[in-house]
Amino acid sequence: MKSLLCTLIVGLFLALGTANAQAPTTSVPATTALDSLGAKELLGKYDTGGMGTIIVSWEQGKVIGTLEGQGSAELKPTNTPDVLSIVGYEGTATFIRDEQKKVIKVRMEVKGQVIEAAKL
Repeated sequence: MKSLLCTLIVGLFLALGTANAQAPTTSVPATTALDSLGAKELLGKYDTGGMGTIIVSWEQGKVIGTLEGQGSAELKPTNTPDVLSIVGYEGTATFIRDEQKKVIKVRMEVKGQVIEAAKL
């Protein structure tokens, strides 16, 4: 199961460029703006527990999710706080906070597959 999920996540990041190049231009629903200050709490490294490290970074005005050594995808804000869509896919990255409102992990869902990674 873990190898299937890892393969799915790797495929997600590797196929991003191809999917974006083929996607038709359509109107996109309004989303909440996210600047570098708002994104700061989300940025960092997340341990998947054996499938690699997910790095969330701020690059050229965008939040980028990278599965270390595999590829990257833009994470775009939605109207729901702490939920970002994975650009080019029908997936989401939900950032989970503790009682003190500190981000402690990310939960990625893509095509019915789920992976959770703890913030390092």
